[in-house]
Order: sequence, then C-alpha cells, then structure tokens
Amino acid sequence: MKKRTLTLLTAVVMLLAMAACGSQNNDDKQTATMDTNEPSLAGGLRPFDVQKDFADNGFTFFTKNLILCSGDSTESNAMTIGWGSIGNYIGHDRAAVTVYVAPARYTHEFMERHKRFTIMEFDNPKVWQYMGKYSGRDCEGAGDRSDGVKDRKAAALGLHVAYTPNGTPYYTEATTVIECETMTAWHQTEKDFRNDTPRQWYGEHSASGIHTVYIGEVLGAWRKDIR
Repeated sequence: MKKRTLTLLTAVVMLLAMAACGSQNNDDKQTATMDTNEPSLAGGLRPFDVQKDFADNGFTFFTKNLILCSGDSTESNAMTIGWGSIGNYIGHDRAAVTVYVAPARYTHEFMERHKRFTIMEFDNPKVWQYMGKYSGRDCEGAGDRSDGVKDRKAAALGLHVAYTPNGTPYYTEATTVIECETMTAWHQTEKDFRNDTPRQWYGEHSASGIHTVYIGEVLGAWRKDIR
C-alpha cells in the first residue's frame, strides 16, 4: 500500500513539473513574439511580425543593397551593406540580425557609439548607389552640426529622417525598416578565421580593415503596403 501511494505521489509530482515546464515554455514563446501593436511609423510604414510574416529568403535578403543606419536624434549616418544574416540568437526564437561593418567606414563610429540601428530597403536605386559610394565624412559640412543638419548623406539625397518610438533613426522613404538593438559585437582578426578568407578577401581590401560583427535583437519591423 505504501509503495502504491509513493508511486502515485511520484506521478503527481512529475505531472506538476511537466505542467510548470510547459507553462514556462509558453511564456518564453509569448515573450519572443514580436509586438505588432507597435505604432505605425511616419512614411506609411506599418508594423509586422518578422517571425511570422517575413516573406523574403533569408539567404538572399542581404543581397538587395540594404541600408544600415545608426545614431540617435542628435546624429546619424548610413551606408549600403551587402553582407548579413537574419535568424535567431540566444533564447527561444529570439529574432536577431547580424551585420558587418568595416572599421574604416564612417558608420562604424556610429555603431560603436549607439546601441541601436535600423536596416532599410528602398525601391529607388539612387539611395543605395549614393550610400555605397560616398562617405558621411566627405559630405559638405560633415561633422559641423551648427546648422542643424544631423545626417549629411540623407540631406544630400533629399531623404527625410524620422525616429522609431525608441529614438532610432530611419528614412521615411524606406519600404521596409527593421530596428535592432546590439546584443553583442566583436572585432574580427585573422586568427578568428579557419580558412583563407583573410588572404582571399582582405588582401586587396586591407585598407578598410577586417569587419566588425554586430548581432542585434529585432525590436520592431515596419513595411509599406506597396501592392
């Protein structure tokens, strides 16, 4: 009788433990789900859940000449990027984006100073062509904020700078905006590679320096209904 009672008690304890574990996992899933109740952004950008409604191929998304912008309400700078990945990092379904910025790029200084950044997509090829060709250092008046111009490259293109509820800069002309907060970053060295990438790539691009890796948690995502 005692043995049967102990067996029943053991079963009850196991069931309670499994229920608690399941409840915790559900809480984790709810926490990980993107908040699509975020307000729309200026420029007709509406929030969407990247974990449910991201339709792009993750392997080719970063070949679309995306724009990376970093800064805050006092300063910002952007550049064209062609490397990156989107997926999850640390935690159950924690949406994350990885981007790479060479130390020689002006935007690198902003990525080091500010904890949040946006990734943007544009229909107009002039945006990524200009952003990839010119540096914010070289724009007229770069570094001089006395006239109130906070983003020289955006001003040169006639883009309108706006801010997410977190104060992260983006351009209202973008068709997609993904806001991220940097979780971790590291400056790669030749020793970090396990193949001959440094020789193949950085041999002829050594002036820019080996890229810094930034992994950012996705805070919000917005897009325009262009159908």
